[in-house]
Amino acid sequence: MDGFMEEQAQDDEQQMDLETKDFIATLELGETPIAVDLFDFHRINKGALSALRRATVTPRDRARKEILNGEELHNHSRYFPGHLGNLMLVMLQQRCKDEDHPWSMIREFHKDDSSMEVPPDYCRVDLGPRGVFEVGVDAEVHLNLGTHGAVLYMTHDHDGDRRFHVGVPKTQRAEADRFLEELEEAVFTTLLKGLVMTSTYRVLDRDAYHDERLTLSKDIEEAIDREVIQYVPLMGELEGLGVPSSRGVLLVGEPGTGKTMIVKHIVRSLADLSIIIVTPDELGRGSIRRIFEHARRMSPCVVVLEDLDNVGAISRDIAQHPILGELLVAMDGTDGNSGVLAVATTNNLNLLDGAIRARPGRFDRVIAVEAPASDVRRAMLTRQMDIFGGRPEGLDLRWLVRETEGLTGAYLNEVVKSAFIRARQRGQTSIDVVDMEAAVSDVVGSRKVATEGRRNASTHGSPPSQLFA
Repeated sequence: MDGFMEEQAQDDEQQMDLETKDFIATLELGETPIAVDLFDFHRINKGALSALRRATVTPRDRARKEILNGEELHNHSRYFPGHLGNLMLVMLQQRCKDEDHPWSMIREFHKDDSSMEVPPDYCRVDLGPRGVFEVGVDAEVHLNLGTHGAVLYMTHDHDGDRRFHVGVPKTQRAEADRFLEELEEAVFTTLLKGLVMTSTYRVLDRDAYHDERLTLSKDIEEAIDREVIQYVPLMGELEGLGVPSSRGVLLVGEPGTGKTMIVKHIVRSLADLSIIIVTPDELGRGSIRRIFEHARRMSPCVVVLEDLDNVGAISRDIAQHPILGELLVAMDGTDGNSGVLAVATTNNLNLLDGAIRARPGRFDRVIAVEAPASDVRRAMLTRQMDIFGGRPEGLDLRWLVRETEGLTGAYLNEVVKSAFIRARQRGQTSIDVVDMEAAVSDVVGSRKVATEGRRNASTHGSPPSQLFA
């Protein structure tokens, strides 16, 4: 019976007095009165409709019975967060197309259409270098898993997370969970391995992390190369010796010192490695454990935790904030974190609970990323001026380097940019010495105000991120 008709019948019954034995309506047809017991009529009609519904076999019902060889269906479901559900569908497509794999797809159709003639709605899944795939997101899929058939369909909530429903013959009930486990495992060991992604499994363009020439001190460059770039190839060797290979590297420095540039350099340098980029707003309860669990599956893998001090629960007492506890457990590797290297950035080391950096296996390497020295400032300023037409005639570069002492890379870039804007506002096409002098004065003054504000905030126990968003 049509869903609307069934609901209407139920409403009619509710409106009637079910305790009434005689509910008679008298109709005048010509000169002949006819008495009708409406309660009895409703009961008989409802019974007839129910019998009709039980006797109706839709094409879907027949197809399900066929794929399950007439056996009773066992339904099993599992929840997959974020973009993982779509990746599971991509992996299923690939497995079904693989001639060496026993799985095959028999039919796919819109799960809400009983005729099975309407195709499902499709969405595009971009896997960067591995191409773009289309998967049916409102589909029912009938599969042959080699020894038996299966019915698969998905439901999803408002934020896109998906629940997979797998129906198998009741005699094969254990196969439902094994099917989903195999599919999920293949996503991390095959589909995502070697890619750059967010913690919600959105694939990022590695080329977008262009390898900027590091304008850092020689000591910092050497530390990054030694503790990260050259360490990764040694992870497998350490594991072979039975030695845990997990490591945590913490990049500490005020905003603009080059921490983001270092992360980009790491991403580009480790071209064949799986890398998970995690932002503060993605570190909800339960997500940290999941991130490290999946990183272990993709090992060797780098987990980048950006702006760790901006995660409220991270920057406070472990006893009061479970997210910090989850991070510590994940990095301790109770399940074994071999093959996972965590790289985190922070603006203020003092805002991090001591437990997070108190022992090897967590963040056992701390690299201070400081404001650039004079030779580095000279190189950065020269490179930036080249973008805007070159060094102004008559500009004393030694004066410029001296006046910008203590400025980070971001502030140095702002100096040249501000000078160019001043020049254009004066109607000039290139930067003059006057523009550069005014820009240095403005930027140095702004930096002083911001620095004093951060210092006062730290003194009063408030994270800078709360005052300077």
